[in-house]
Amino acid sequence: MTLNGVNPVSDSLPNGVKVSVVRCSDYSQGNVDKAVRQALALIGGIGGIIKRGHRVLVKPNMLSARNPERAVTTHPNLLRAVVEMLKEVGADPLIGDSPGGVNRDIAKFWEVCGYKEVSEITGAPLVNLERNLEEVEVPQGRVYKRLHLPQIALEVDALISLPKLKTHNLTLYTGAVKNLLGLIPGLGKSEFHKRCPQPGEFGEAVVDILAAVKPKLSIMDGVVAMEGNGPVSDDLRKIGLILASTDAVALDTTVQTIIGLKPFDVPTTAAAVKRGLGIGDLGRIEVVGERLEEVIVDDFRLPSNAVVRSIPKSILKLIARRVMVKPTVDKGKCSQCQSCLENCPVKAISLKDDYPRVDHRGCILCLCCYELCPQNAIQLRRSLLAKLWM
Repeated sequence: MTLNGVNPVSDSLPNGVKVSVVRCSDYSQGNVDKAVRQALALIGGIGGIIKRGHRVLVKPNMLSARNPERAVTTHPNLLRAVVEMLKEVGADPLIGDSPGGVNRDIAKFWEVCGYKEVSEITGAPLVNLERNLEEVEVPQGRVYKRLHLPQIALEVDALISLPKLKTHNLTLYTGAVKNLLGLIPGLGKSEFHKRCPQPGEFGEAVVDILAAVKPKLSIMDGVVAMEGNGPVSDDLRKIGLILASTDAVALDTTVQTIIGLKPFDVPTTAAAVKRGLGIGDLGRIEVVGERLEEVIVDDFRLPSNAVVRSIPKSILKLIARRVMVKPTVDKGKCSQCQSCLENCPVKAISLKDDYPRVDHRGCILCLCCYELCPQNAIQLRRSLLAKLWM
């Protein structure tokens, strides 16, 4: 099977891989526990992946300090279910992530997102991934030949990624592969965006992390997803699914199919498949549990920038800034905390009359300001041409 002119088949990969798709109606702990157990059983069971005595780093998506009902972060009940299953098989689980931005109180993130309570209930310690970094060589690195990663992520016996099903205006979708960006310390993420302003470049940089760490298991929180202009919008959508796979790329490919994206529409998936780091061919992915055609969401709302990807590059270079969404400041919501100024990797935000103002000529559309604003005061606006085009 060829995707967008690229053959995703690699001799380094097995003939196929399983992705389990299991229904979960809500976030009640009993329902989540049952769904996670079923999802893992369908791909061979947790015991076939994690052994007694293994130290395991469990990494949720902790983008920002927002409560679970906002569906910005991985729900704590999914995290709890996974941690408790790990303890049942005699593993030693740790919980860790590094959110974006600067001047953050990590303890506040743990508490607001519900992970501190999970730690207290299960006894699994919270680890700060911004300490004790180690420089490692990236196998066949495309953007980064070497990366500074948390020592604990390199020392554990296994890494488990718990992504949240969300859209993303830069990469269209954020899933199992992009969740690994949380292994880069806070300020380092801004450097990623500054160095790689284009989606394709950014996708290659994130896949450099995948090449360095290779998670053994990914479990997707798709009970309540985010559609529209994610990854911090208020447009939530109940999908009612939990998915799991030992191949992060295959998991992303399956989820993208469910929400109406082709595998190579997403730069992280495209980059990973081209490098032979996962399977992006549905013909080689065995979907177990629910039938794929029965969980497709035909009217899932993709980011505003999704249609731009279909424009030929020669034309897009001429009209890109006229059709892409642009971050603007809603003064009615702005608390003047200046978080957007501090987190803009290219310093395209300044103050005017005590309020932030975005210089759209200097803006690289990384949307760090949009993701990290604690008041949701950064809005994504489209030009008149963009509205007509889209």
